Amino acid sequence: MKFPKYWAHSSLSEQEVRDLNADFTVWDEDFSVWQWSDESVEDARHKAKARINELIQKLANGVPLDRYSYGDHPLREETLESITNQDGREIAVISRNAYGAQVLNTAKAMFIDIDFPIQRRRTSLFQQLGQLFRKPPPLPSQEETALERVRTWAQTRPELGLRVYRTAAGLRCLITSHLFDPLQSDTLNILQTLNSDPLYIRLCKAQECFRARLTPKHWRCGVEAPPTARYPWEDRKQCPPRSPPDP
Repeated sequence: MKFPKYWAHSSLSEQEVRDLNADFTVWDEDFSVWQWSDESVEDARHKAKARINELIQKLANGVPLDRYSYGDHPLREETLESITNQDGREIAVISRNAYGAQVLNTAKAMFIDIDFPIQRRRTSLFQQLGQLFRKPPPLPSQEETALERVRTWAQTRPELGLRVYRTAAGLRCLITSHLFDPLQSDTLNILQTLNSDPLYIRLCKAQECFRARLTPKHWRCGVEAPPTARYPWEDRKQCPPRSPPDP
């Protein structure tokens, strides 16, 4: 699993980007890059400076950059708890994500995240008139369709134990009988066959672990968003509480 101990960033101001005379979208904020290290903060700073120098060269040469490289590097998340086995090997981490939810990250226990597609049904005037005179046959729900796909796949892998849970936006599956390497081809094949979220698959590969959110998204609970500051905290007061305050 990739949960670096130390993070540091280096940045360029908007004016510094302009001074490069690069054909590049104007930034509305400072251009920052974050790098990580398991050795020290100084090592992370050195890597951040080297990375931003590399980006400066790309900008100067007109090479396009991708700001949204989701899943291409470790997530900048605070580690709340580390779980080790009898040999002292880290097998799970509970982290806090960017919007304040707690996430279980597992080295070998496979979680499969399946999101239902957003349905936008449109009916023609002819179809609407027809529905006035006859009742159309009911269509299977998204949940039924996804569950049937999981059942069909499970029949091809009878050696695997499987649990399926309903989530707000889809299904979450957990394989209970076997352990999996997030980078193995069999693992990726299972995720893809069950139509797991492509972004989740990319993140599993980048983090070298599986993930399952433990606490709800704040907007689904009608509570305030967490502080906008991101980990690592420059001021400990920016850190959201580890548990909700008592009523």
